[in-house]
Amino acid sequence: MSPAPRPRKCMYCRENRVLPTVLSSHVEDMEHDGREFSVELQDFRVLKCQNCGEMVIDDAASEALTQALRAAAGLLAPDEIRRSREALGYTQRELADSLRISMYTLSRWETGAQIQQRAMDAFLRVFFASAETRHLLGAPRSEHAARR
Repeated sequence: MSPAPRPRKCMYCRENRVLPTVLSSHVEDMEHDGREFSVELQDFRVLKCQNCGEMVIDDAASEALTQALRAAAGLLAPDEIRRSREALGYTQRELADSLRISMYTLSRWETGAQIQQRAMDAFLRVFFASAETRHLLGAPRSEHAARR
């Protein structure tokens, strides 16, 4: 059995009472791309001050919120972007060049470090689904895509 976690100092009330907590349900309004989305998480793990009630969002909680925001906004998840790119046989450089974006932007979308705008999400979906769109954009035909 692991020892109980050591309380951290709260940045609001300054008491050493911040402990891991599981919220059975958490609803939060989040803004993305000029629009507000309501996200709900079940069994949401956060750090919470047992004295003043302030909640601390650590990296894991932030990632859970980001995933919920993507779902609420109907956006492709990072692994969906990467798998779709790979299924067409494109490198990150080839896809980024075809979409006229930075390879670093595409990399951040695929790692989850950045959420794509809704218009770019729609553009990605059209690019992945339509050979004609890829042709119109002058995208390279990869060997893998050419065999299809």
